[in-house]
This record gives sequence, structure tokens and C-alpha cells, in this order.
Amino acid sequence: MKKPSALFALLLLVPVTCLVVLLGGCSSQPKEPIKIGLSINLSGRGGEAGEHIRNGAQLAVDDVNAQGGINGRPLMLLVRDDENSDAGIEKADSSLIAEKVVAIIGHSVSSNTLKAYPLVTSHDTLMLTAYTGTSTLSGKDDLFFRTAIDTNLYGVKTAALLKAKGATSVSVLMDMSNADFVADFVEQLKKHYQGTLHPVQFLSRDNADWPQLTRDLLAPHPDTVLLLTESSMTAIAAQRLRDSNFRGPLIATIWAQSPELLRIGGPAMEGLSMVSFVDPNNQRPSYLKFAKQLEEKFRKTATARADRAYEMVHILADALKRCKTIDAQSLKTAMLQGEYASILGPLKFDPFGDVIRPVYEVVVKEGKFVNGGEIK
Repeated sequence: MKKPSALFALLLLVPVTCLVVLLGGCSSQPKEPIKIGLSINLSGRGGEAGEHIRNGAQLAVDDVNAQGGINGRPLMLLVRDDENSDAGIEKADSSLIAEKVVAIIGHSVSSNTLKAYPLVTSHDTLMLTAYTGTSTLSGKDDLFFRTAIDTNLYGVKTAALLKAKGATSVSVLMDMSNADFVADFVEQLKKHYQGTLHPVQFLSRDNADWPQLTRDLLAPHPDTVLLLTESSMTAIAAQRLRDSNFRGPLIATIWAQSPELLRIGGPAMEGLSMVSFVDPNNQRPSYLKFAKQLEEKFRKTATARADRAYEMVHILADALKRCKTIDAQSLKTAMLQGEYASILGPLKFDPFGDVIRPVYEVVVKEGKFVNGGEIK
């Protein structure tokens, strides 16, 4: 029998070689992504703030994936608009649960988080937020975590700041559109502040009667005014008070720590203080890198909302890398065991998922946010 020619032998090898290549290709197929959800207000009132949150979260996901993902698996961010409405919240979170996300970051304000909480946590999905302070969710052994301080700590730190400023009589402007935060804030403050509080309530979603609100705030002749309002409302309130010759201290919260406050409020913002856990003078190399990347990718400067979203995703990623299995209970265990050196500084969680971190007085000085020191 004649031996096969070299050409014939080569042709016999081609199918075998192709099979080896195909099998090799199968072993290098992309790994299944780990899905996390972001459920925030993007189109309802205050939607501009949601854009900052989305940008920060997306940048963090991109960073995690550029560094190899979660033990080789890519992280996937699914974004939903809760429209700042009850129907929108249910639709957004139900959609993410159907996608089998392991965690949902949300929502933008305390009232929306409280509405979403039963649905999300009952479906074995971890919930994480940096924008919810209500103490209603404090001290619970559940699937809820937050990197924002709660109203218990806000009460302690705000009382300390008022004492340091010698405040004995304080008018409080309360935007009841976020009643779950502001009403709780005042109740917690009462436990620690020895002076007199004069609450003035309004709804920012309605047409606010600013002349009347200003008169109500100044009627008891307060030495200080506390503004429990978001950035645009804080700016308008401060302008009205300064135009009415009120020269006492104005105090707000991290809720107002946004570029919109300075843009809308202008000179009336000078000297305003905020109780915040976001240091505006942050010079950590990791933070400066984040701020530069945010500017390059989204043409937006870093804000307290974008900062916190970026931080949350990296905390989730750190915990996910330490999970034996990718599920909400394993993620909860991993998050409780970690101490995090985030772009905003060190933090950890107590046994109930409530954050432990420093709190600062942030002051508007010469048109910029500056750190006035840690509030003791």
C-alpha cells in the first residue's frame, strides 16, 4: 500500500486542528457578569442629582472591570429611573429583581428608600444607599446597609455644632416632601439639643410662599436657622433670610452639599455651614484620581452625590470578591466583616449595617466648600 502523500496527511490534520481551536475557544468564553442595580430618580423633581449618582456608580463599575472584575467575572450595572414616584419605585425595583441582581443601590431620598425597602429585602436582595438617614431603618438585622450616617448621629452632631456656635433659639425649615428624613431629624435633634426649636414646615413640590415662610422663620427671633432642604431650596431660603437682614448662622445638611447650592445661592451662601460626612478638601490620591476620571468621562466635576455612589460600588465589589457564593446573604456577611479605606476615608459597618465614619462641619467660604473640622 502506498503511503499517503504529505499533502494528504496535512489535509487529515486540518479538521483535528480546527477542533482543538474550537475547544480552546470554548474554555475562554466570557464569564457570566455579576449584576447590581441602581434605582434612583432621574426624571422626577431633583433628577439632576440622580445624574451625578449614576455617573459616579458607572465610573466605579468601569474601574472594577478594568482591574479584572469580581475574581474574573465582570460587574454589570443596571440603571433604573424611579421617577421619584410610588409607581416608579415599584416598577424600577421589580425590574431589577427580575434581572436577578445581587444588590440594589437606592434610593435618592429617605422616603423613597423606605417605600422600596420591603419589596427589595423580601426578595433576598441586598439594599445599599448613601442617601438615606432615617432612623426607622437603624438597628435592624436585615439586608439593608448604608454608607450615609443616620438621623441618630445627625442629631448628636448637629446639637454639638449648635452648642459650639452658642445657639439657644433655632428656627427649622422642614421640607416635608422628604418627611421621613426631616421629621426624624428634628426628633433626634430634640434628644440632644438643650435650646429651643421652632419648626416651620412646607412642601417643596408645591409653590412655596417664600415671603410667608421667611416671616414664619424669623417671627420667634431665632439666633440660628437650620435648613432641612435640598440644594435649590436651601439656596432660595438663604437668599430670602439674608434679604430680610437675618445675619445669624445658617446650618444645612449634606442634602444641600451640591454645586447647585453655590450656583443658585451666590453670595448669600457665604458662611453657611453643613453637617456632612463628605470632606470637600479631600486630597487622597485615590479621590483625586476619581475626580479627574469623572471630569474626563462625563465632563462633570466631582460632587458629594457622585463621590458616594463611586464609594458604594467599590465597597460592594470589595465584599463580592470575598464571597464564597454570589448571593445576598453571603454578601451581607462579607460586608460586615470588612473595613474600608474608600476615596472618602475610612469606614466600617456596625452589626446592623449602619455606617461608622467621621462627621464634619462643611462651610461655604469665598464661594467654595471647605472643611471646618470634624464635629466632636
